[in-house]
Amino acid sequence: MDLYIFCVVLGAAGMTAMALLGFASSHSGGHGHDTSGHEAHGIGAPSHTHSVVVPHGHGHATVELHGTPSWKTHAWSWLSPRVMFNFLVGFGATGLVIERLVGPILALPIAIVGGVAFETFVVRPIFNSLFRFASEPAQTLESSIMSEARAATAFDSNGNGLIALELGGEVVQILGTLTRAERKAGVRVHAGDALRIEEVDGVRNRCTVSRVGLGES
Repeated sequence: MDLYIFCVVLGAAGMTAMALLGFASSHSGGHGHDTSGHEAHGIGAPSHTHSVVVPHGHGHATVELHGTPSWKTHAWSWLSPRVMFNFLVGFGATGLVIERLVGPILALPIAIVGGVAFETFVVRPIFNSLFRFASEPAQTLESSIMSEARAATAFDSNGNGLIALELGGEVVQILGTLTRAERKAGVRVHAGDALRIEEVDGVRNRCTVSRVGLGES
């Protein structure tokens, strides 16, 4: 079998096997080992200082782990099986096309450059984007409890109105209702007033709020 065809077949088979293993491990019930930290190096993550969030009481402690120098990290990243399989696909595909144009001698170094370029400029950016997306959990309405929001409209006489709050980097508007105590006290909320989210109802997409700084007004 031709060298370049063999490399394409081997690389594609390896990539397929890794994809299937990754899919199976994600549905195995969480009994496997976590390799996300190693994959972060394999995909060429730009930062070489890693932060680990450790629960500590009711807060979190962030511990920074300093990695190896950038050139060493970059060199070791090319030994990742994922990277090697991608390189083989790019190497083989480039060689199949170029060999007919420039001959077998010049085709070899060009194919090597093609394999590096395929991993660096095609596959790696895709994996980096997917890794960042997987690393950022979606922020839900329940996570906004005790956070601050703003009244988007004036509340009516029943203590209901629209509030604006930030979820996952986006400002959304949902229905807010004053707490029972503040409704009984006749508290009025005007557009732009600061509010604190006390309770949330994710099913009906609404929340109970209290007015911030009420005692100072």
